[in-house]
Amino acid sequence: MIEIPAEVRYLLDRLEKSGYEGYLVGGCVRDALLGIVPKDWDLCTCALPEEIVACFFDEKQSLSGFRHGTVGVILNKQLYEITSYRTESGYSDGRHPDTVAFVRDLTQDLARRDFTVNAMAYHPKKGLVDPWNGRKDLAEGVLRCVGDPTLRFQEDFLRILRGLRFAATYGLQLEEETAQAAIACREGLRQISAERIQAELVRLLTERGTGRVIASFWPVFAVLLPECGEDERRWKALSARIDRASNEVSVRLAVLLSDSDEAEAALSRLRLSNKLSDEVKALLRWKEDLSMPLSVSVKYLLRDLGVSLARFWIDYRFTLENRENLRRSRIKELERVLSQKECFCAEQLAIGGRELKTLGLSGPRLGECLVYLLDQVIWGKTENAPAALRDEAYRWMENGNC
Repeated sequence: MIEIPAEVRYLLDRLEKSGYEGYLVGGCVRDALLGIVPKDWDLCTCALPEEIVACFFDEKQSLSGFRHGTVGVILNKQLYEITSYRTESGYSDGRHPDTVAFVRDLTQDLARRDFTVNAMAYHPKKGLVDPWNGRKDLAEGVLRCVGDPTLRFQEDFLRILRGLRFAATYGLQLEEETAQAAIACREGLRQISAERIQAELVRLLTERGTGRVIASFWPVFAVLLPECGEDERRWKALSARIDRASNEVSVRLAVLLSDSDEAEAALSRLRLSNKLSDEVKALLRWKEDLSMPLSVSVKYLLRDLGVSLARFWIDYRFTLENRENLRRSRIKELERVLSQKECFCAEQLAIGGRELKTLGLSGPRLGECLVYLLDQVIWGKTENAPAALRDEAYRWMENGNC
């Protein structure tokens, strides 16, 4: 038995009272069988799109997917998608079907889906409909295409990357023919838009099983990230580093691109968000000066990257070197600096621009003085107190800096 929210039961009951069968389908069934609470509850039905609209005439609807047979019904501010049974054919762009035909048979609809674990439907009274033994594959930890895997991937090459993400997320092993087809069809991923690739890749990189998947399917990732080359040993080394890193996507992207001379080109090509791209660039660019005392180095790290990204950098840097003792020492020092509220940025200085203006400083010189004062405090040469900083500012000015 799958525990179904009241809103979903209402949708199923409403369809049935209107003379149509309806089922939960796809990812929500898969997740529920794994004991995971589904994020989305998708339904399928024998009703045609216009019949779904009529069935829920008194509910708020979203019709953005109507042409492809999907009607969204909004209940308690939550969107539930109901899709007509359909078949698909003619994937000339390697991504979308050229023709969609609505049918009345559930099994025909399930036959068009990507993997057996996603080709299951469930009804609270009728039970599980599982014509391709998806439940058995799920129990055995197997990811298998519905039907011929080569045809499934050629229909939509993005399914290759989705399959690898499912493997990483749920700890699944790709069945042999499915695995072979994923590698054989990998060049088709070049036809997929950068936006779709990066959306799947970013999700995949946050999973626990990412390193294992990269090690097994590195030729696929070499297509996605040609900047990393096609050396198997290099990819195997990267996969081991990924397993040691935290699952922060910026850290894992930085690990993947750490040895590449074209990292920024890769980030641009993937069409990442500006925030994520800037984070990865910062992780790749920042270098620790090992001649500095640890406390000083950590404070400059915090100054340059901020608290969150500084933690990410420590994770990234010592993931590459596999030196856990160094990682721990820097994290410990970072937490000490934060807990004792020691100064590491200009905003924490006991005097600011307004006070320096009273000394006669303005424009670029004022900013330069603040940088100087912060350096003095970080190195422990000046106390972070108004009088001490004012005296240090006067000395700076007397040395010809005003």
